[in-house]
Amino acid sequence: MADFSPEGLAGWEVRRPTPQAGQWSLLNGLVHGLVWAFPFVAAALVWRRASGSDGDPLWPTLLFTIGMLLLIILLIKGILMPRTWWFAYTDREVIIEHGLVIKARDHIAFDRVQYIERRAGPIMRPRALASLILDTAAGRAIIPAAELEDIEALEEYLRVAMLRAAVV
Repeated sequence: MADFSPEGLAGWEVRRPTPQAGQWSLLNGLVHGLVWAFPFVAAALVWRRASGSDGDPLWPTLLFTIGMLLLIILLIKGILMPRTWWFAYTDREVIIEHGLVIKARDHIAFDRVQYIERRAGPIMRPRALASLILDTAAGRAIIPAAELEDIEALEEYLRVAMLRAAVV
């Protein structure tokens, strides 16, 4: 099996998640966990209240447990996500590696990119982070949370590659 370490990439700008990306990932996991847990916890409380003290506690307990499990799972995902990816780039291509159990590595030549999308939500903007989505004919690759200056450098390289491809 191939070595998935970025240290052997001479001449590449290698980037791993920063502490700000870790904070974003944790907060993102917490927010998603709360959003998914709330309906289950609210339903459990309403069910328990409507059934009274002599009602069967099985369903409210089950709904509450499902809500709390969703919160815990998404929080753990938020904690682990920064440990599961890195990216490296030159002026002609980008490598994005992701995955915790099953590692995947995407090599994307800039002249093959058809569409780019930058996203920066309210949790990312104060931390000077953004995500970048690269669409090609072969599929999609995502850099989940990188520093804004790296995203801007990648976008500039992509613009140059697109102009170069248009001239040829």
